[in-house]
Amino acid sequence: MIRARWFQLVGSLAVVLWLAGEQTGWWPTQLLQRLEWMSYDIRVNQTLSNQAPQEFVLIDIDEASLQAYGQWPWPRQQLATLVEKSFDDYQLQMLGFDLVFAEQEQNLLAAQWQQLQQRIPVLSSEPLPATGDDALARAIASYPVVTGFYFERSDTAAASTGMLPTPLEVIATDASAPLNELPLVRPDRYASNIKVLQESAWAGGFFDNPTVDADGIFRRVPLVQEFNNQLYPSLPLAMVRTLLGQAPVTLDTHFEGGLWQLEGLDMGGFYYPTDPSAAVLVPWYGGLDTFEKVSAAAILRGDPDVAMKLQDRIAILGTSAPGLMDLRATPVANVFPGMEIHASVLAGLLTMNFKSEPGYAVAITFLGLFLLGLILSWLYPRLPAFALVVTSLAVLIVHIGANMFAWSQGLVLPVASGVLLIVLLTGWHLTLNFWRESKAKRQVASQFGMYVPPELVADIVAAPDAQDLTGQEKELTVLFSDIRDFTSFAENIPPAQLTAVMNQLLSPVTRAIHEHRGTIDKYMGDAVMAFWGAPLADPKHSLHAVQAAIAMQRALRRTNQEFMAAGLPELAMGIGIHTGVMNVGNMGSDFRMAYTVLGDNVNLGSRIEGLTKNYGAEILISDDTLQALGDDHDFSIRPVDLVRVKGRETPVMLFEVVLDPEQQATIAQVQFAWQCYRNRDFAEAERAYHSLANDPLGLLFAERCNYYQDNPPLPEWDGVFTHQQK
Repeated sequence: MIRARWFQLVGSLAVVLWLAGEQTGWWPTQLLQRLEWMSYDIRVNQTLSNQAPQEFVLIDIDEASLQAYGQWPWPRQQLATLVEKSFDDYQLQMLGFDLVFAEQEQNLLAAQWQQLQQRIPVLSSEPLPATGDDALARAIASYPVVTGFYFERSDTAAASTGMLPTPLEVIATDASAPLNELPLVRPDRYASNIKVLQESAWAGGFFDNPTVDADGIFRRVPLVQEFNNQLYPSLPLAMVRTLLGQAPVTLDTHFEGGLWQLEGLDMGGFYYPTDPSAAVLVPWYGGLDTFEKVSAAAILRGDPDVAMKLQDRIAILGTSAPGLMDLRATPVANVFPGMEIHASVLAGLLTMNFKSEPGYAVAITFLGLFLLGLILSWLYPRLPAFALVVTSLAVLIVHIGANMFAWSQGLVLPVASGVLLIVLLTGWHLTLNFWRESKAKRQVASQFGMYVPPELVADIVAAPDAQDLTGQEKELTVLFSDIRDFTSFAENIPPAQLTAVMNQLLSPVTRAIHEHRGTIDKYMGDAVMAFWGAPLADPKHSLHAVQAAIAMQRALRRTNQEFMAAGLPELAMGIGIHTGVMNVGNMGSDFRMAYTVLGDNVNLGSRIEGLTKNYGAEILISDDTLQALGDDHDFSIRPVDLVRVKGRETPVMLFEVVLDPEQQATIAQVQFAWQCYRNRDFAEAERAYHSLANDPLGLLFAERCNYYQDNPPLPEWDGVFTHQQK
């Protein structure tokens, strides 16, 4: 035994050390990193709001636009018209270009203009006609437009093209780090817009992403990149900076471990947490088409319904057409237009809605893994299999719950390493602990796990006779309960909420049955069937059944208070109880078995429950149950009726367990009224029942006695009332 536990401990420590090394990068295999990426993607998709801020819109050069106005590239005069219409006709607030114009537009007229002037004298004094670049430059200069460009990493000596926009104005502080000592992204070249366009733009920002994860998924994007010791903003950051009046930027840096680290940047009072390379996690709002899109063709056509989509909005002009290759793989979709990624980042910048990965996350995760691993390695060898699984599930729930709480607070902490640790340790110890479980306990768990409350297992183990599941005849007490008018109640509740309501309703009812040593036979929608006296013998089965019924009604009162607080109507429950000889045991077929009770007395218990609504009673019991109780109870009981239920000739006397204090004061009056009724003194019985005010039982019998006064029963009348319905 000692050797086995040492073997378990050594294996556990090996798992802990391996995961700790993976987390810190001492021996990286990329397995843990890929699991973390998967867990990140799962968390993203599980917490999507699927509702983007309404201030943003995408102007899409889609397939419909290409079909209507020709293939890309479009004439720049046409793009100028698109810009002018967006602002003049539809009052757009700002526009960002997820496009780059790195070359001048070819103009055949300009190339031949001098020759045309020589051949056509009237043109000799005319200036060169404006080009498409000039038209687009005028449009860009006239409105708040931010152009786009991209950086590249290249091993070749290829030259940059176009003109870079003005770099960021960085405010230096005493705690600022030199730019060349920060682990920023440093590209080798750029491809930007031609000079006439870039000089006309209000600002410019890059739209490339050099921080794509190794699995090719866009999860983060850099806000700035360094080129020639200058910082240049991303397209979304440049747009926000333009809205803020070209606000300067302050870098949040600190010196630790002999290295400068970047933690975030501040721009005009807007603070954005970043990783050391100035990248932020994309704040996903939903899948494809979460942001509203307007087709460029609709703007060029002048569609009137575009006005409400563009007015006072901030837009990004880009393309979702597959042929233009601006599609990316993201956590929310395998094919995602680049302009929607920029829109998500732009929305996150303006609302400061970013999740951050704090620099201390690795240290905390390493320490947490090590401590949790040590605790579980010490604890697990001492637990039986079931307790080990429960403990693991509890630890797993706490771990995931704590991580999701941090997620809700905007922190992204590693979760896969902890889950993997718990799963591996659980599997390791379950494998080695399996032989330690007692065969007898395993048999008992297999036989009775679905039938009896867990707290009775120890008693069943101590009573071998109780483990016989073959059919037997025993005196038992059966209970049926049903929620009244539950169908109409459920019709007004959404299906998703109905499941929660059922759990909220049945959980305390089941708990009440288990606490009084009852065995759940089955659930039938909102109805419950239970019995007492098997599989474990219980000499007080009738008492425990009635006590459980009282506890069930009290639990329903508490649940009704919760329902009313949630705006739901109150519910009422009828409970019928009968005691008698029944057949109990494992019954069913070769394919499926159930531990249940059968017999005429079981059917009678069901019929009694069905009569609770007729008499307005919460709990009805038979005279057989009352006799089995004897004097061993402290609850009040009053007579109800002598009835013959449908399908059974032998009458049964019914009694009500009184819970209402006002009804308890009427017990003597009801007993007197019942005696008068049985003695055919219907006038006196009517007066006695009528004096019970609004008591449902009194109203029912006052009406019945009034009928018998006008229509006296036959001389052989035995006082039995026959019910024709179940």
